[in-house]
Amino acid sequence: MAWAGILRLSSACAMVAALLLSGCVAAARYNSMIQQRDALEASLRAEINADQVKIEELENGIRVRMTDDLLYVPGSVELHPKGRAALSKVANQLFTMTAQGYAVDVVGNTDDVPVGPKLAERYPTNWELAGGRAAIVVRFLQEQGVDPTKLDAISASQYHPIASNDSVAGRAQNRRTDLLLRPR
Repeated sequence: MAWAGILRLSSACAMVAALLLSGCVAAARYNSMIQQRDALEASLRAEINADQVKIEELENGIRVRMTDDLLYVPGSVELHPKGRAALSKVANQLFTMTAQGYAVDVVGNTDDVPVGPKLAERYPTNWELAGGRAAIVVRFLQEQGVDPTKLDAISASQYHPIASNDSVAGRAQNRRTDLLLRPR
C-alpha cells in the first residue's frame, strides 16, 4: 500500500514537472518570437515609417505585410528595386529563423479588378497573378540563402481583402504580399 502511494505521488510530480516544463518551452518560444519580430521591425523601420510594411504578432507566428507598390514594378510581377532592397534586409533573419524551425508562407493577394491586357496572356486571372508574385518573392528569398524547403508560395487572389474594393485606396491595400512566419 505504501509503494502504491509513492508511485501515485511520483507520477503526479512527473505530470506537474512536465506541465511546468512545457510552459517554460512555450514561454521561451514566445520570447524568441518577440525578439524575431523586434529584429524584423528594426530591419524594415524605413519601410514601416513609409506605410509600406506592417509587422504583426499573430497567435502562432509573425506576419510581415508588404505593399504592392513596394515590392513590384507597376503592372508586372517583376520585383521593384525597392522591393529587392526590403527583402534583402530581412533575408538573413529569415535564413536564421528557418534554421530554427520556422516556415515561411509567402501569400500573394490582389484586388478584385480583372488582370489587365499586359499581363492577361500569362496571368489570366488574379489567382495566377497573386501566385506568380508570391513565387517571385520565394525565388528571390531562395537566392538570398533562405532554405527553400521552408518556403511556400500561396495565392489568396482577391478573396481575402483587408479593405473595400470600392475605392482606389481600398484596392491599393488589398494588393499586398504577406510573409507568414510560423514555428513548426
